[in-house]
Amino acid sequence: MNRPSLVRVLSCVCLLAAGSTNMSAQHLQSVFIEDLTWTELRDAIAAGATTAIVFSGSVEESGPHLALGKHNFRARAYAERIARALTRTLVAPIIPAAPSPGVLTQFPGTIDIRPEIFAEYNADIVRSLARSGFTTVLLLGDHGPNQGVLAALAPRLNSELGARGTRVWFISDGYAKSTTEIDALAASRHLVADGHGGLWDTAELMAVAPQAVRRSRLARGDSAGTEIMDRRGMAGDPRLATPALGREFGDIRVRNAVAQIRALLTPPRAQ
Repeated sequence: MNRPSLVRVLSCVCLLAAGSTNMSAQHLQSVFIEDLTWTELRDAIAAGATTAIVFSGSVEESGPHLALGKHNFRARAYAERIARALTRTLVAPIIPAAPSPGVLTQFPGTIDIRPEIFAEYNADIVRSLARSGFTTVLLLGDHGPNQGVLAALAPRLNSELGARGTRVWFISDGYAKSTTEIDALAASRHLVADGHGGLWDTAELMAVAPQAVRRSRLARGDSAGTEIMDRRGMAGDPRLATPALGREFGDIRVRNAVAQIRALLTPPRAQ
């Protein structure tokens, strides 16, 4: 190993061992497993980074104004923020395709993965992480059809991997609870947030990947405020979406996910 590489690895290990919450220091080290060499990962795990996030996105149509990979852009951004907030946490490669059944498949570009295949793909990733030395694995999804599959998968993997010391948790609050809160926040400002390709869908993508939003194509859906999509593959009204709104909505998702994870991983106090 040459000297620059050695210095970088030692810096990463010291940072993880200290559990630093200083953001400028944390940004010296990528939290994405795919950015590390195997020796860097080995040393990070040995230094205490034994929690891994497996975050699923999808590729699906969301109207003519949003890129097909919207969920993947958001999943990567939120996964990084959650990992840095937790510390001692790394992120597996974002799972790019998932179940996207029904009307979405009528539009070019939507990739629909059978739920059983999606579940087993996640399972093999978790098994690989367990072999690498991770003792806690967190399953999250930025896409509605991901949720039920991951919720069912977590206890099955716990039964399989618990004996070797790996726990698997499904984290739902970053999606379901947060979406409810986002809808309520928007309503308090006399906005309609929901709808496929609608306000929150568009605003959150603006915040993390503005290049993936075609602003010139923003238009109200025929069924604003519902999930019934029109012939353009959208519902709701994205015209008032802004990056600032998207940051607010994203903060809610990250905050709720982190809070749920901390609650699950904190040992109960003795009575």
